[in-house]
Amino acid sequence: MKPAWISPLVACALGALFIVGAASALAQTAASEPAASAPQAPKLRPEVANAVNAAQEAGRTGQKDAAQGKLAEAAAVPSLTAFEQAVIERGRGAVALSLGDYGQAIKSLDTVVATNQLTGADQLQLVGLLAKLTYQQKDYPASANWIRRYVQDGGTDDAVRDLLPQALYLANDFKAAAAELEPRVAADEAANRATPEATLRLLASSFAQAKDDAGYVRALERMALAYPKPEYWSELSTRATKQPGFAERLWLDVYRLRLAANVMRSTDEFVEMAQLALQAGYPAEALRVIDRGYALSLLGNGKDVEAHTKLRERADKSAEKDGADLPRSEGSARAAREGDALVNAGFAWVLSGQVPRGLPLMEAGIAKGNLRRPDEARLHLGIALWLAGRRDEAAQAFAEVKGGDGSAALARVWSLFARSPSGRV
Repeated sequence: MKPAWISPLVACALGALFIVGAASALAQTAASEPAASAPQAPKLRPEVANAVNAAQEAGRTGQKDAAQGKLAEAAAVPSLTAFEQAVIERGRGAVALSLGDYGQAIKSLDTVVATNQLTGADQLQLVGLLAKLTYQQKDYPASANWIRRYVQDGGTDDAVRDLLPQALYLANDFKAAAAELEPRVAADEAANRATPEATLRLLASSFAQAKDDAGYVRALERMALAYPKPEYWSELSTRATKQPGFAERLWLDVYRLRLAANVMRSTDEFVEMAQLALQAGYPAEALRVIDRGYALSLLGNGKDVEAHTKLRERADKSAEKDGADLPRSEGSARAAREGDALVNAGFAWVLSGQVPRGLPLMEAGIAKGNLRRPDEARLHLGIALWLAGRRDEAAQAFAEVKGGDGSAALARVWSLFARSPSGRV
């Protein structure tokens, strides 16, 4: 019976080590003489094998003194061969592992591996065990080295192989951890296989610790697509606003994304978005934002109740007037030489809830050309296409936004959102 304090990882490894130590020893003793042409197999005398097996049995039941006595008995056999010495040391490692002396276990098994007396599966199993033991003992640089050797020698146990990026990360070798993880993630993508969120988070953290901002954003985008949590969309949208030269007029589009991704959480955000929508000439959108704020109890209470009431009244009146003016604005826009007026009129219809009426106007305006801000027009077209449920076309429109004013960065986040599970309208 194994002591209760042995971890599942070590208990599993311990069982394997006993099996290798005892069974292999007996097999070597009972082996028949090889053919004359075959290489001489290493021999293990019965007095060594029996003492080592007895030591392991004593260690297995917690009899420290008896185990050490049997190991001493094995070591006292005259004229020990190198192979016998390796078997004794492996037995010492098994006993140490049974007794919870992990330092001695690692030392002994390291010695056995270094002798090269074991070959094939036996040697590989010890290398994998050392990888796990050094990891459990928080000697992460040593664990990483053992894991690499395990893989290099042909080890296929995923429980060992998957420890490598974690060991590298915990050894503060963040660049190496990222270099190990990213090809694995890319392979998952190529095979259309889901990468665990924990793996993506480790990749993102590795890049962050390595001060690789571009790599961090790649990992963050992957997380947002595969596991579209509000926290990921919040960080991506905030990062877009940190782009050099980010244009203030794009803040309304940032809020549109944050509202769609359900990451707007403060009263100030709802108030500011509503005010920006009114200033931009989209009162129907402002009214919808205010109503959402009221529904979430972020507006209509506290010390600013009166201000919120006035803001809603203003938006309500403007939306009513805009509803009457929009048909006339549309007629004027069709007659204009530039396409801006058509894009704006179409977007106003879209934001007022009449997507089928507004979207063709926007497309006609962009096709007409002579746009003052073509990237902003394409950004708004992408939003309109997303609202229409045409997600692939929306992503294509977002991809055509190339502006250096922050619009391209924002359009990329919008595109990710539109293609993600969160972006289903």
